[in-house]
Amino acid sequence: MLRIVGIILVVLAIGFGLAAYGPGSLNAQKFDPPPPDPLLSTLFTQTVQPVAREASDFYGPEDLEVGPDGRLYASLADGRIMVREGDGRWSEFAQTGGRPLGLAFAPDGALFVADALKGLLRHTGDGFEVWMADESQGGVLVFTDDLTVLEDGSIILTDASRRWGYGEYMTSFLEGEQTGVIYRVTGPDEYQAIAEDFAFINGVDHDPETGLVYLNETWAGRIWVLDPDTQVVEVLVEGLPGYPDNLEFDRETDLIWVALPSERSAELEALHPNPLIKRLAWRWIQIAGLPPLPPRPVKAMAFTQQGQPVHVLLGPDDAPTGITTVVPFEGALWVSGLERDGIEAYAMPEAL
Repeated sequence: MLRIVGIILVVLAIGFGLAAYGPGSLNAQKFDPPPPDPLLSTLFTQTVQPVAREASDFYGPEDLEVGPDGRLYASLADGRIMVREGDGRWSEFAQTGGRPLGLAFAPDGALFVADALKGLLRHTGDGFEVWMADESQGGVLVFTDDLTVLEDGSIILTDASRRWGYGEYMTSFLEGEQTGVIYRVTGPDEYQAIAEDFAFINGVDHDPETGLVYLNETWAGRIWVLDPDTQVVEVLVEGLPGYPDNLEFDRETDLIWVALPSERSAELEALHPNPLIKRLAWRWIQIAGLPPLPPRPVKAMAFTQQGQPVHVLLGPDDAPTGITTVVPFEGALWVSGLERDGIEAYAMPEAL
């Protein structure tokens, strides 16, 4: 009998080990993001409806950017970059042949693109030249995400994860991995990593007056401020009530707009402190699928440069996914998303 019990225990131990550490297991990391700040969560009190819907045939306009020509640009899932003409029509501006995400214009008017499949690209008028390549193209970038071009022409670029590429963000989240990198790029293949070890470093923009750079750390629900000259990075806001994606600095109001494509998942975040439990939960997820994810309404916030909330936007929860970008344009807030159809405009919300 003891021998049988021993064999059973050995089999169970082997099965447990294979489940937690065998082929296909999750490389779970201990992760302790700050919980949502209830004071920020309670600011969302009223759901509003969009005042306009455009380009319903566009799929996946992940980022919106106002160009120096006063037109609005959008990056689509099929590789196209579209521009909104003065009469409201949209036309094709360029095609990257990959998956463009973040868009940013340099002081000289050149368009730079963070393409998740190609890397950091510069539009030349006839096409694109590669300034930093994706690893699939022999470069160092794994998840080229967003960028901003400083007044001196250098670029602050986010590589969201050094482990997981485009389309694998849920695995990055479940692992709790913190491998995101911030690069400063000064020319083709001229770059320096100026900050590392972020939990999916994402949206980025800067204040042209001070030179300070603002960045979203998605899985941590946090906004950082970076001095690119000293390379000092400090927390500006934490405890966001959602996972922040793109970030837009509004030069007219000096406000920092942050899109929140999903509310925080207390159920999944409860797994982060215990990597072993996450490994076992991963096996169950592989069999049964993800548990119900949190709501993903249209949701955004605006903060001062001191981190004080000024505006909140809460739209309907009537699409499969939330918004990944929010941009003030022509007196309204324009929103779109990585896996959404079309582009919407909302009336500018009252100040809190």
